[in-house]
Amino acid sequence: MMDYNKLPLLEEDISENLVIPNYVKIYDIIFNLIVEGVIKAGDVVPSENKLANYWKVSRGTVRMAMRKLEEDGYINKTQGKQAVVSTHALQYKDGFQWLFNPCIENCVDTIDEIKISAQYQPCGVYVAHELGYKKPGDLMIFTSTDYFSNGRQVANTVTIFDAEYMEKFQLDLNDIEKMKEFSTYGLYRLAKHAKTVFNVLNADADSYIAGINKNEPVIIVEEILVEEGDKQLSYAKHQLLGSMYRFSMERKSHM
Repeated sequence: MMDYNKLPLLEEDISENLVIPNYVKIYDIIFNLIVEGVIKAGDVVPSENKLANYWKVSRGTVRMAMRKLEEDGYINKTQGKQAVVSTHALQYKDGFQWLFNPCIENCVDTIDEIKISAQYQPCGVYVAHELGYKKPGDLMIFTSTDYFSNGRQVANTVTIFDAEYMEKFQLDLNDIEKMKEFSTYGLYRLAKHAKTVFNVLNADADSYIAGINKNEPVIIVEEILVEEGDKQLSYAKHQLLGSMYRFSMERKSHM
């Protein structure tokens, strides 16, 4: 845990007309300490009570600062309700312009365990339509991948790709490690671009994320990976625990 007794004090306002809210000052202090490497990934942030007493502000003020830091992905709350500095607080790549697995790269904490199941199944109407070159009933590979951080499941991916890839890439349903590597990393290396759609829903009984609270926000990322020659490579639907993921996107003028 960081030593809160060594934290900078809140600066005085420049004038009555230039007042910075105390929660912003607290945010700035902790943000700067993260950027400067004084406090590091995994460091536990002192309790709201301790910080409120130290800075002589209300708990609500500290809570507001912590909430903003959590929203921006610099800290996250553990199951024990402690606030810790996020592992990926300053590592969000260069926006969502590069092809990588969002369940791994965009988590605010380290993904330390991945479990996968794989099976043959016929292609459904929707996926056949999305992939464009398949028809309902064609044989496909269906994988369901669960992602964990510190023992808690934080995401799931359902991936569907052509059964012909099993021979083409020398895959075997019984070789779980190879199936995991291909589904979570290999497809992204093969892809040249992706068609991606985002949505945010409240969790329900059908969520693929175990132990999620009802009505907790779930980020849905649905994407079609496209390979050389503009051929659709695979379909994927990611479900990500809203409190554990952050995305940045580089946007440009259309003019």
